[in-house]
Amino acid sequence: MTGICGILGSRDHGIDEMASDLSWTGEEQRGQFADERVAVEWAAHPGDERKQPAETDGGAFVWAYGNVWGYESPDGADGYRPRSTDGAATIAEFCARRYEADGEAFAAGLNGSFVVVVYDSEENDALIVTDRLGTRPVYRVRPDEETLVFSTQMQSLPVRPNVDAEFDVEYLAEYFTLGAVGGVRTPFTGVEELLPSSVTTVDLDTGTVDTERYWRPQYEPVDESFSSFADRFVDRFETVLEERLDPDLTYGLLLSGGSDSRAILAGVDPDIDLQTYHTAGWLNREAQVAEQVAFAADRDFHLLRRDRDNHARMLESTPRQMNFHGRFSEAHITEFGDRIREEVDVLISGLGADTLFREHAFPSPRIQLGKLGEFDLPMAKETTSVSEHIERRAKPLPEYLECSSDLTEILERNIVENDGIDHHGVNYRSVRELVFFDDFYPFSNKSDYFFHAMNGMISHWTPFFDNRLVELALELPMRHRMRRNVIDATTVALDEDLARVPHASTGVPLTKSFPTQFLLHHANAFSRKHLSPDRSPEPYMSDKPWTNSTELLRTHDFAQKKLRERGPLMDALPFIDREAATQCYQDHLNGAEHTYVLYTLLSFLQMPAVQRMADKADEAGSASESPEEVEERTEAETKTRSH
Repeated sequence: MTGICGILGSRDHGIDEMASDLSWTGEEQRGQFADERVAVEWAAHPGDERKQPAETDGGAFVWAYGNVWGYESPDGADGYRPRSTDGAATIAEFCARRYEADGEAFAAGLNGSFVVVVYDSEENDALIVTDRLGTRPVYRVRPDEETLVFSTQMQSLPVRPNVDAEFDVEYLAEYFTLGAVGGVRTPFTGVEELLPSSVTTVDLDTGTVDTERYWRPQYEPVDESFSSFADRFVDRFETVLEERLDPDLTYGLLLSGGSDSRAILAGVDPDIDLQTYHTAGWLNREAQVAEQVAFAADRDFHLLRRDRDNHARMLESTPRQMNFHGRFSEAHITEFGDRIREEVDVLISGLGADTLFREHAFPSPRIQLGKLGEFDLPMAKETTSVSEHIERRAKPLPEYLECSSDLTEILERNIVENDGIDHHGVNYRSVRELVFFDDFYPFSNKSDYFFHAMNGMISHWTPFFDNRLVELALELPMRHRMRRNVIDATTVALDEDLARVPHASTGVPLTKSFPTQFLLHHANAFSRKHLSPDRSPEPYMSDKPWTNSTELLRTHDFAQKKLRERGPLMDALPFIDREAATQCYQDHLNGAEHTYVLYTLLSFLQMPAVQRMADKADEAGSASESPEEVEERTEAETKTRSH
């Protein structure tokens, strides 16, 4: 399913234009429901969840967007029940049964990546439920006191009738610099994301809105040996895959040269119909290792070959569906969507494994070795204060953004100690949890668009967002997180032949001990950097998984053309300096490193909501002008164009 939107409390606000924004490919199935108090529309991939809403015996209507894999009752008496064993025809029907049995408490028992909407006419209220990590963001706005409008497509909301939204330049500064806006905040005043792991209740009589969180992540590592923890992980991981995989469907696995997707491949039953896919600009080291792994598993391997114009095409198509996290270039495989949808029913990825089970959220002491390079020690460097975390996150703002505050000042106003730590409207218990959870709770904190792009392209899931694996991530001791790799250990346990294939990045088999992996990794990195010739056919190609965007900007003119094309839009936005944006690009061509802020700017300029907001502001300004002022402005614009 690709999205859901609704209007709760009033039928005076049209929904059709907002609903049209939910479609990604144009091939989606769409459905709608409306009465005098509620309107809901949804879009789904062909074959997904077409029959919505489901209805309870008590007359409540239930919609589900995303995936719900199972349920555990609030009291835990019945244990965990996979949806595949329930007999429900659809996810919405499954959720309706749970709501009828347990009421609003059903939210805490759902396991999945979802948004669930319930309209209970008997109770005169509507509920919006988000999953534990908020992996499917949903946004809200209040056009009046009686109405709440929601959508999984943020860009639809600020331009709705009766919504007085403006750009928030400080939150735009976060997006341009960090690739995401923290917590539940957005770049639009009046538009907010619903909290992760929450139930938002709208009273349809009074218009009052109440939000309760049914779950909070708590990092409480256990005192356990690595082998014992790995055994528990492998057991749950196998269970998750066994429950999810349907022998009647064909699956595609995005296979990298690393270990996350390899662990999935190792755990899939050989009788399951599974194809492997890898995307690259050429048969580089990463692609060759992925191919080796596929052949070792006796699976078909498909190389999705990118060409030089890949980013130029993604810039034209991707930003219309973005929600201000990540960059257009992270929709890595969407242009191969037609082919993938023809060949498989469901796409599987290993996304989330690094975020939940590796060390990258925690800073490490760095050793400088002069010409030999540098490396991080395998231990966590403790962050002791909010200000220290902010200092590590803060970066200079791009020159093209006119903002009265720097990023440090912006973050200091939004990450504060207040009954714990309030991070842009989301509360954490401690600095350590702030550091750990900052990249995934809510998941929209993560400055990567890949997961969301795949959800829009095809039915997609990753096993690592299963509640039972998330719970293990919150128990993983720091010493194991920094100096061991539970995903590698899982691959070794499930298929040692796959584990013997060297990791594409480290050049070391997954079967090696940690000390051996650590030493050989850095030895191989030195050799590749100083002793091995660069085999890349083009400057923007490399042996890594993705295009070298830094060099692509210097060898392709798509960014220059887009900046020129969007020049009038930049002129219409008071916080964007067109000349500075052009100079930023020119400085990059001359050797400066501005890839990130150029890609976020290009993503922003191509988002339909940005043009709509500029047009809305222009119309409002024109309406307030006298005829003499309009004539004077028109003459000035004509003179400017003539020069």
